Amino acid sequence: MKKFFKYILVSLLPAYLIASLVFYASAHDEQKCSRIEITLLDSTDTHFTSVQEIKKQIKDEGIDPTGKPLGSINTEKMEKILKKNQLIARAECYKSPSGIIRIDIEQRVPIMRIISGFESYYIDENGDIMPTTSSFTAYLPLATGYITHSYAKSQLYPMAVYLKNNPFWDAQIEQIYVTENNEIELIPRIGDNLILLGKIDNFEQKLENLQCLYEQALSKVGWNKYDTINLKYNNQVICSKRDK
Repeated sequence: MKKFFKYILVSLLPAYLIASLVFYASAHDEQKCSRIEITLLDSTDTHFTSVQEIKKQIKDEGIDPTGKPLGSINTEKMEKILKKNQLIARAECYKSPSGIIRIDIEQRVPIMRIISGFESYYIDENGDIMPTTSSFTAYLPLATGYITHSYAKSQLYPMAVYLKNNPFWDAQIEQIYVTENNEIELIPRIGDNLILLGKIDNFEQKLENLQCLYEQALSKVGWNKYDTINLKYNNQVICSKRDK
């Protein structure tokens, strides 16, 4: 008899667990969203957007979940709409057991600012065009001159990545000027001279040659001894002395 009841109990246990889960899921779906909580995961480094601006976007897009049953809230749709914001790289929305919709936001990361004609924008870490915002300006190398979107993405982006990953040049290069002939001129932060890089091809080797000059010569004779430093020709560094 005991074995019989034990068998019945074991047989009913899975059904009980399934029923409990269904009941919990149903109750959770009927629970109303009490509020949203937004976290900017990179807010200490980047300030292109804010919690208040994201809340405004949610209201303006008509996707505010507050007061709605959790079961009726489409978090994937919320993520897609939030990622329409050109300052946002990633948005993750999820429901908590307590009825809160939590939203984690990662902002896009710019690595170079471009000013060409009447246009001002960034190139981000993925090589895509990123808009500027009046609320925050990133301290980055600035590229000016005759720059198309195509040139910025295909030619300046690799240089921006190189500068970002090279502490010496990240600290040294203040401005990049692109001439009408697509030649590069660099303005350093230290030293009152103009660096003529020429065509952007093989810029890594040219900058390595210049770094050797900085370390072996300019540090001894002075950063301002030369007016221009010409790197246009392979494996050559031609320095023009400043007029006295």
